[in-house]
Amino acid sequence: MSDNAFVHVRDLRVVFRRDGQTINAVNGVSFDVQKGEVMALIGESGSGKSVTLRALMRLHPPGSSELSGTLQVGDDEVLTMSVSQLRRYRGGRCAMIFQEPLLAFDPVYT
Repeated sequence: MSDNAFVHVRDLRVVFRRDGQTINAVNGVSFDVQKGEVMALIGESGSGKSVTLRALMRLHPPGSSELSGTLQVGDDEVLTMSVSQLRRYRGGRCAMIFQEPLLAFDPVYT
């Protein structure tokens, strides 16, 4: 890991399994983000940008997806976190604004 890297991703692989099919959504992505640095993931539609970021939050369904590689945010190794550790991590150390965030607001609940 780079000396000042806050986010450290190495050889990230995300595989989805559905109806007997295997989909390699992300295949070996690696990057570091330093403290205070801004990084953008760009690419064509369907290239794995959102899948990569959802992996950093461990938001993929455990029964139908497999994550492997190294996902480290600060001192936290994301792929080995327990459910209670994930609760503290999400919204504490790491947060995400989803695509089309305004669609998530329901006036009944806000």
